[in-house]
This record gives sequence, structure tokens and C-alpha cells, in this order.
Amino acid sequence: MEEPGLSRSAASTTVGGDFPELLGFCARVEALIAELLLLSDRAPPQFADRRFDSVLFDFRYLDSPGDFESRVEGNIELEALEDQLRESCGSYMQRFFSLLDGAATYHEELCNYLNDLQEGLYVHCTLDHVLENNCACQLLVESMALFGCMILLMEHKISGLLRERLLVAHLRYERCFSYPNLERMCELCRRHVPSPATSASSGSSVFSPDIISIQKPEDLLRRFPFPEPVVDAVITCLRNGDVYNNIRFYPDPQHRTTALSLQGGHLYVLLFYSDDILHRGLAMREIVDRFFKDNWMVPIFLHFSVDLLVSWDAYKEAKLSLVSCLSPTSIRDISLQHHTKVTHFLADLDIHIHATNKEYVLDNSLSLLSVIRECNFTLRWLLLHHMTSDKKARDLVISVGSSQQVNEGTLLQLLLKTAKLEFEVKKLHVELLKTRENIWYEKRRDALECIKDLSQNYLGTWAASCKFKNKTLKDWLEHLSSELISLNYTSIGSCGRTIHRVLSTLKDIEMLHQIKESMQIKQGFSKIHKNLHDMIKTLNLNHEAINILSVITDAKYAWVYLTLFETLLKKNISQDPSETKFLHTVFLKFQSWLSAPLQRIKQRESPDLHCISTYYSSKFAAKIFAVLDVIPEILLKTSTAVDYVNIEQPTHLVNRINQEALQELMQMDQQLCRARHAAKLCIISEGLGNMSSNFGHLVNLNLGGWLKKVIKKELAIQLERKLKCLSSYGDMESNLNSLSNFMVSQMQRMEFLEDILHIDGSSIWQETFTTVLEQCAKKEFVDLMACTQESANAVKQLNNVYSPSTFFGNLLQHIVQLTNPSHSMFIEAMIGWFDAGGHELLGMRFFNLLELCVGQVGLACLDSLVHILIKHSMENTVKSLHSLVDAKRYEDLTKMDDILGPPMSIPLMGWSSYKQMVKVLHSAWGQLVEKLATIGQLQLVRTLISFKLRSSCKIKANTITSAVEVLVSSLYMHKGAFERGDEDETVRFFHHIIQEQQNFCGLFSPLQVIYISEDPPMFLTRLLSLFSISQLPRYVLDVHLGNLTSPLKGSTADFSAVGLVQSCGSLILSV
Repeated sequence: MEEPGLSRSAASTTVGGDFPELLGFCARVEALIAELLLLSDRAPPQFADRRFDSVLFDFRYLDSPGDFESRVEGNIELEALEDQLRESCGSYMQRFFSLLDGAATYHEELCNYLNDLQEGLYVHCTLDHVLENNCACQLLVESMALFGCMILLMEHKISGLLRERLLVAHLRYERCFSYPNLERMCELCRRHVPSPATSASSGSSVFSPDIISIQKPEDLLRRFPFPEPVVDAVITCLRNGDVYNNIRFYPDPQHRTTALSLQGGHLYVLLFYSDDILHRGLAMREIVDRFFKDNWMVPIFLHFSVDLLVSWDAYKEAKLSLVSCLSPTSIRDISLQHHTKVTHFLADLDIHIHATNKEYVLDNSLSLLSVIRECNFTLRWLLLHHMTSDKKARDLVISVGSSQQVNEGTLLQLLLKTAKLEFEVKKLHVELLKTRENIWYEKRRDALECIKDLSQNYLGTWAASCKFKNKTLKDWLEHLSSELISLNYTSIGSCGRTIHRVLSTLKDIEMLHQIKESMQIKQGFSKIHKNLHDMIKTLNLNHEAINILSVITDAKYAWVYLTLFETLLKKNISQDPSETKFLHTVFLKFQSWLSAPLQRIKQRESPDLHCISTYYSSKFAAKIFAVLDVIPEILLKTSTAVDYVNIEQPTHLVNRINQEALQELMQMDQQLCRARHAAKLCIISEGLGNMSSNFGHLVNLNLGGWLKKVIKKELAIQLERKLKCLSSYGDMESNLNSLSNFMVSQMQRMEFLEDILHIDGSSIWQETFTTVLEQCAKKEFVDLMACTQESANAVKQLNNVYSPSTFFGNLLQHIVQLTNPSHSMFIEAMIGWFDAGGHELLGMRFFNLLELCVGQVGLACLDSLVHILIKHSMENTVKSLHSLVDAKRYEDLTKMDDILGPPMSIPLMGWSSYKQMVKVLHSAWGQLVEKLATIGQLQLVRTLISFKLRSSCKIKANTITSAVEVLVSSLYMHKGAFERGDEDETVRFFHHIIQEQQNFCGLFSPLQVIYISEDPPMFLTRLLSLFSISQLPRYVLDVHLGNLTSPLKGSTADFSAVGLVQSCGSLILSV
């Protein structure tokens, strides 16, 4: 890390100019670690799938590759698995191979550089020069320690077996066994001893994925050693110095281990490169006393930590040195010390948070920094040591916390309040720095006005009789006033001295007996004192406080707690939405988790900056969105509680209001309830706004797009639940009325949220509504296709045994059952189906209600499902007609055509020729009557749906409907070109889109739609005319209904449905 007191640009220039090689090494190793973490998160599941074990080999393959290859060659199954593995994991294996190559090359080049540095081959610098230069020393330490961290992380995140398999698989598929760095890459991948360590004192923990626990790490690290003299020199520098200059930010000696924690983590790694330090008692005692005397959890990179009580278990002298400082009694005492402070800190933080403003920060800057430092010191210790892997130590820490009533919720509160105070103090301090010159002149003006007021009204010639006149005092005050007027903000040194001299003079004046006795004059002098002190404080404002805050508030070590606290944060937000207003402060506390691994890459201006920052930013954003995931549910739940419009009991406006009824009409309770819920929504909106505005320089959250996405998701869940509920029970019309009310309330809710959250609520509702209905229709389409495959008569199944699982399935079944030609009659004048008692079963009232519920989208989806049923019925009917025309009937129909004569002439034999043929086919119409009546029934249903679609679109979208009509007419003029297939792909696609819009607007006639494309049965039209002739004697004209009805109660079908079979001939396109 750069020196906190040094700006980033200055540090970059200094380091990059004097030691570009070291800066380049640090940038490279940071990039390698980022790539390692990314690859470990995306390990291909195929390498853990046992099905692929037979084609995945470890390093034993390298000893005898022929034996292993012979198992695969000629085996079709294994070769297919290899092809699948190569196709799905090839890019990942290539990236892993590049990572290994980069790590091996990095170590080789760094060792060469260190050897040259040690031998003095560089003119501009030597090893001693590097260690004496603070920035260069930091770079040297990081270039070595971070490489060690990378090796430990690789062992921790990617198992040895997986590494070997990945490398061998890539070598086999790419045939690169002679790669230059292969030997060193194999050393990186070779399996180490089983990890994590199996110490008796260690136990499993929820933090295990973020705690590195490896047996004999020195064996692992010494596969890639560094020059021993350089290692010893760097360790000596770390042991004795303050490499990162952080001690100045922690003046309290009790905070010394925290101040040195960063170089303590580097020292932990580099000790494994040394031969004997870990086994030297005196040296280890010195190291423990300086770095680890009160803590044993050590972060080594970001939030990845090691537990010294476990990690040093195999090193006798190191463990003895550690235990001498951290005995069970010491652990209990340290833990008690920190846990007892929590309650006090929470109360103290509340006081400071409520009092924080510019004046408060200006007056109490040092005390605020002290409070923040103490809170972070305690918070760091508690959060780190609750993660310990050592079971005894963890139980001890938790038991002490329980005795002091400090649990996860308490720690979260401490984190939240500390982050809130830090944010406010930092923000106000930045504002003070921007406006300090104006503040200084304002304070000077106030001081001059007070002096003038004292001089004229209390001590001068205009003084009241109750006051006293003193010319000498008046002259003194005028002299002080002239001194203050002469001050200039740019001359900070002289200003400070002059103000101190003025303060000293004022103290002498206040000692006069007459002034002591006058409260008004004393009050005036106190105001002057206050303004002058504020001027001094303003002069003392600088960026040092910002630097201190950036160091003492660092919380990247606790990154894992964002996952642990996720449930608690969601619960807090659900109970109190105002928590969202300051939620951004918590995540801003972890901003160093983003900046720390990119620091050297930025300084180096590496081209890898964009992709690496994208990786860390995506991880950071994922944590934020994981917590915010509860927001949509709260928004919709809160907005549901607002009774926008009571549709079932509307309030009617009256011309005159009685005084007694005024209170009831005002609905104060309901208005108060709405206002409270609206306030909650506004608070959430403010919290999201804070989140969006404060992360612009860190992460591109795009909260607007995210909010739209998650609201659509939550809205879709609620809508699907409602549709599923309605499809499972109850009367259909009652369900549709309920659904209509639900839809109206949902739409009003989204319009309400639109104003508060500044999102396009209407668009979200329409998109979600359309998507849910289309998905429901698709699911029903799949069910219908399965039904048509199982049965030759899908409509009959709908009437009897079919149990729909979707809203549209239930709706379709309801319509088919009510319009059954055997039990209902379609009356054209009434546009509906009626039963024998004259009661309407289904009509335009039903379709009007349905359109109100599901809109044009729902009607279009229903129309497409009816289309499927008609197509299926047509296909079965055509098959029956094909079987009907056997050889004998074909001969009879041919003779009949000869007897009837040309189609355009009057039949020669008249009715007798038809009568004979009707008699011949009379026995064959049995099953066809039901099938053809079903087709007619569904055609009538589809005609009503088309009519409703067309009329609704004419009213609600007249312009679009007119445009579609014009386009359809234009396309109809080019119908011949389309039928010849002369158009290109673009025109065909355009024609398809226009046809979809035509169906959506109802601009089609179901009686003219072509459902199937195949050769029609011979004499199809003749057969259909004979069928109609054979059925006509069963019906008589009812002049009152204007329809043909059956005088017999046992009639099979409604004539309106049967009569439509004449149109079937036009529904089949001959191929």
C-alpha cells in the first residue's frame, strides 16, 4: 500500500519513476491473484462429475501416457466424453494454463531481478537503497509476499487433484508437452499434503472457505524459493520497521498490532521462506510481542486470513511464543475487554450520530477520530476472532460474548453505527475543506461585528447609562479590530500568530473588574473568543484527517461478514425500512476491498486494469444486490397495503354533505394509513437514491435497471400465484371478477410506485403481465400437445378427463364445456350460447369480462390455443374422411358426378341423385357428426374472440390497428409473390411479424384461416354437401330464434356448429 499521507498520483509518479521494475512485478502478481480467484469461482463441474473420471488423469499420466491413451482410443463412449469435455471446458483450461505460465514466468523473472539487485548490477539502486526507500521497500515486500499468498490461495481454492487434471487435460488436447515452462507449471499443480490441517484443536467453521489452513506451507512455498539474503533482509526490515507508516495513525500503544497488521500479514508469509526463524525461540518471541501479542487471526490478502493457533501448531518455538502471550486466561481477558466496550460504544455512537453537523465536526474533530478509531479497533478484533478455526479459542470468545450479551446482531449494530458515523464525519470534513476559506472569512466577519457592537453600545460614547464608558478599552477594541481586518487567509502562519495575540489581549481585558460584573459584555467577549477559535480550527483543517479515516476505517478483513449478516440486514430492513437510508454507509466501509487489489495495477497503468476491476466490481455489486434483494418484496407488500380504489364498494360523490357525515367521508384513518405506507416507500426510495449516488465512483450499480428487473420478477411471482389460485377452484365468472379487481389494483400500485421510485411502472406492469400470460399459454400449449398425442379427440378429453394445471387450461376447458354442441345452442342474434331453458351459458358478456381481466394479450393467447384444437380436430376429421372414401364409394361418387353433370349447370337427375348417395353414406356419418360439430363449435368461439379483439383494439389502439390494416392490404396485393416464394428472408420475416400483429388485432376471419396443408380427401366438397343434406331433415326453422332447431330432444348437435362444416373445404390448403 502507498503511504496514506501521500496522494495516489504523487505516489504513482515517485514509485513508477524510481523503481518501475518492482512496480511492474507488484501489478503482475495482483493480476495473477485476481485471475486465480476468478478461475476458482468458476471451476467447471465436469471435473467433479464421476462420469468424466475415466478421461481425466492426474500426473501419473506423465509417467506412462501410452497406457492411459490406450484406454480411451477406440472406445466410442470415452471419446464422446472427451469431445464433450474439450468443447465445454476448453476455454477454461486455456485460461488456467495461461495463469500457470504467468505465475512460473513471474517467479523466474523476479528471482533474476532480486539476484541482480543483490549483486549490484543496477546502477541506480542496490538492495540497501531499496530497503531504505519507503515506497521501494513496500514494493519489494509485496512482490515477494503476494506471490507466496498466490501459492497458498491456489492450494486453498483449487485442490491439487483438480489442478493436475486441468493441466494434464490441456496438455493432451493441445499436444504441448514440450512447453518451456512445463516443469515449473507442474510444480505449481503438484498435489500437496491434505488440506486443511487436521489439528486436534481445530474445528470446522462457517468461515472455513476464507481461512487458509494448510499443513507444512513451507514445503509448498519452497518449490519457488527466493534468494535467501534478500528474504532475510526483507524479514529484518519488516520485523524492525514501520514499512507502511501506519503507526502515526494509531497513537495509542494498545493499537500497535492493528497498526502493523498489514506488514504482519506479509511477515507471516515470508517467514516460511526462511530456513530457521520459525524455529528460533527468541526471534519468534520478538515477532509475536510486536505483531501478534493480542491477536492470532491474521489477514494476508483481502479477507483471506490465517489462524496462527492452527497454522503454527507444527512449529514448536513459534507456538510456544504465541501461547505465552495468548494463554486461555489471556484470551478470556482480551475478549472480555473488547466485549464490554460494545454497549458503551453503541450508546456513544448514537450521541455522536445525532449531534453530527459541520460545527460539531469542526469543534470535535479529534474526539470524533478517537471514537471512530476505538470502535474500529474493537470491531476488528471481535469480527476477526469470531472466525477463529481453533475450537477452544472460538468457544472461549463466543462464551465471553454471550456473557456480555454480544451476539451477531449486536456486532452488526456496531458495524452499522460505526459506518454511519464514519460516513457523516468524512462527508462533512470534505465539505469543510472545500468551503474552509469562506468559513474563515465568515467567522472573521462575525468576530468584527461583535467587537464593533461592544465598542459602540457598551464601552463607547453611545453606551447606556447602566453601562460604563471607557475610552481606553474602546481604543483597544478598535486596535484589535484593525488587526483582524488586516488578516489574510492565504498567510496561514502569520494569521495564526495574530489570532493568538488577539486572544491573549482579550483575556487580559476580561480580567477587568467592570467587565467581570457585566453579563452582556462577558457574553460579547465569549462570542469573540468562539469566532477566533473557530478561525484557528479552520486554518488547521487539512487532508490529514481524511488520510487517517481511510486507514483506521479499513474493513476489508470482514468481507465475509457481508454474507453472514445478509439475513440479519434483510430482517432489519423488513422491520424498519429506514435502515435503507444508511445502508450505503456499510458497503462504503468495504470500499478498500475494491481499491486495495487494484492499487499497484493503477499506479502501473496496466492494460489489465479494466478486466480485473470488472471482476472485483461484479463481486462487490453481487453482495450489494444480495442484501437489496428483499427490497422489491417490501415495496410490493407495502404498496399492497394502500387501498387505492375499492372497486367492490365505490364511494359515490354527493351534491350536499351533511356535517355529521363529513368526518366519515374524509376517511382520516384510511388517509393516515396511506400516508404512513407512502412514507415507508419514500424512505426506501431515498435509501436507493443514496446507494446509487454514493457508488458512482466505485461500482456501476445501475440500480434503476436492477430495480425494474427485480420488481418484474416479484410481480410475476405474485401474478402467477394469483392465476394458479384462480385455476384451481371456484366459479369461473367469480374468479374472473376477482382477477379483474386484482389486475386493476396491481396496475394502480405500479402507477403509485412509478411516482415514488422514478421508474416506468406502467411499462413494467405491461411487460410483466404480457410475459406471465405468454408463459402460461406456452405451458398450456405443451400440455395440449401431450393431450393431442395421447388422444385422437382432444376436445372430448377437455370435456371429460382432462385436468388443466394452468389458468388458460382451466379457461379453455370452461369454454369448451359450455359451448358443447350436444348441450347448448348458438343464437347468432344474441351472439352467445344458451341452454334448453333459455339461460345464457356463454356470450359477449363473458368475453368482455375476460378482456377486462387479461386484455388483448390474454385473448390472443386463448385464440392461439383454440387454433391448436381446431387444427388437431381438422387433422383427425380429414383422416376419417380419407378412410370414408373406399373403392366402392369412390366409384359411386364418380357416377354421381357424371349424373349431376357440369358444376355450373342444374343437376340433370335432380334430388333423386343426391337422395341415393345420402342413403349410401347414411351409416358412415355417426362419428363424423361429432367431429365436424366440434370444429364448428371451436370456429364460432374463435369468431367471437376475433370480434372482441378487433373491437377492443379499434377503441384502445386505433392508430396501430389502422396501420396494421394498411400493411395487411398492401401485403395482400403481393400475395402471388409470397405464394411463389420469390421474397427474401427479410421480407418473409416481415410478413411473419405482420401476421402476428394481424392476429393480435383480430384482423382475420377464422372461417378463412388455413389450418392444415395436405392433399384433401377425394370429393371433399361433395362429401360435405352430402353431409349437410343428410343432417337438414333433423332440424326445423324456429322463426322466433331465427335459427334451425331440432324438434327431438335426443338431437346430437347444435345446427350452428354443424352448419359450418361447409366451410371446412376452404380450411385445407392443397399441396
